[in-house]
Amino acid sequence: MAIQQDKPRIQKNVSIDKVLVIGPNGNIGRHLIPELLKLGYKVRALEYRSKVKEREGLKVFKGNTLDPESLEKAVDGVNAVCHLIRATGPGATPCERWFNCCIKGAVNLLEAAKEIKLVRFIVGSADNVFGHVTIQHYGSINENSPKRFADGYYGLFKILEEEMCRQYYLGFGVPIVITRFGWIWRTGEFMESGAGALDRKNKKIIKRLDIDGKPLVRHDTHIEDAVQGILLALQKDEAVGEDFNMVAPAPYSSSELSEILHQRYGWPIEETKSNWYSWTTDSSKARSVLGYRPQINVLDWLKDELNRRE
Repeated sequence: MAIQQDKPRIQKNVSIDKVLVIGPNGNIGRHLIPELLKLGYKVRALEYRSKVKEREGLKVFKGNTLDPESLEKAVDGVNAVCHLIRATGPGATPCERWFNCCIKGAVNLLEAAKEIKLVRFIVGSADNVFGHVTIQHYGSINENSPKRFADGYYGLFKILEEEMCRQYYLGFGVPIVITRFGWIWRTGEFMESGAGALDRKNKKIIKRLDIDGKPLVRHDTHIEDAVQGILLALQKDEAVGEDFNMVAPAPYSSSELSEILHQRYGWPIEETKSNWYSWTTDSSKARSVLGYRPQINVLDWLKDELNRRE
């Protein structure tokens, strides 16, 4: 559901003609590509495990970030790269798989990118880098908050990936922009689990409590607002060299979420203690520099989605 505030004016960056999307079938990539095409960008997609849907204006290259040769072909002639992978690479252990995804693959892509004259290199990151559930935050998380990984190797290597990208900007001039999101709500798997609140097997609703025994407060992002943030990062030259938190207009509590799900399913609500801290995120930097204006209140959107299924 859209909130009542002005929408940003999103336009094509006249300095960018071709955009390469890494992770075209991922949570963000599959929603971003149609919007890029609508704005008039020519789009390339790096196809790895699953087939990319063909569209007019979209050119598909087969390969992956662990294959420098396929990357060189994909980046040749592009003006912008959107690196949006959030999936493990090959490997025998979780450490090796996440390392291949976040570090080795990213290095290969950065090496290919520094050899061409890019206008923008968008990095898709997550609030996991701030240890959003493992550290007590005194106030909203902002871009200067301390970093500590929140969920094993993914969070750990995302911290390293962000810093590596920042250093490629400082050392090699790769025009990095780090776009950082909360959990992304969209129609699909995350909605079906109700952010972990729906226990479909036992037909009950989990009301998660934080480490202090209070209803957990969290700050997520809707997919439409995530796409908006990336499009603005492509458009605004002021974005280069910066990092931005991009979240929904407001946080919400597990009490609010569980009540919405209870009204829809009628299942009992069960309180469950966790070792998570509550958190909120500040997106004022993205608002002031990029003109980011999140439009979707995730709980209102969820109610509308659930009502449509009745």
